[in-house]
Amino acid sequence: MNMYLLSLLVHITGLAMMAGLVLAGFLANRRFWQVYQQDRVKAAAIIDLTSRFPMMMGIGFLLLLLSGISLMAQVHGVYGEQLWFRVKMLLLLLLVLNGFVGRRLGMKMRPHLLASASGQEIHTDLAPMKGKVTLFYVVQLLLLLLVFICGVFKFS
Repeated sequence: MNMYLLSLLVHITGLAMMAGLVLAGFLANRRFWQVYQQDRVKAAAIIDLTSRFPMMMGIGFLLLLLSGISLMAQVHGVYGEQLWFRVKMLLLLLLVLNGFVGRRLGMKMRPHLLASASGQEIHTDLAPMKGKVTLFYVVQLLLLLLVFICGVFKFS
């Protein structure tokens, strides 16, 4: 296997890791809100389960970044001049920025959820946060889909 194909394999693996984890997070978020009203301890377990997702997404992004740099070096920067690549870079930037928004939402929600799971009465309405977190996941999934489309179709 030549270096280009190996870099491409790692690149696709990193993107698939990120997309898979976002989809798993989205599904876990939906399940969390279904369980939250009936059993808050079980809901807290779902939150605990997904707590490692950001670290794993970071690993996927690192694979994506390093293999992308390797691919660019191997094609001598030719992709950098093409429109699909520039759009892909913009989408990745939006993905990272939206990731920071999602992280802030998670950090804001976590103390309320843990307090609620331990039986404490919380005075914060979580319904607005539910909508924001759902929107975060939908935007992430759409951005990742567009990144896949750019990489596959390589429009000019």
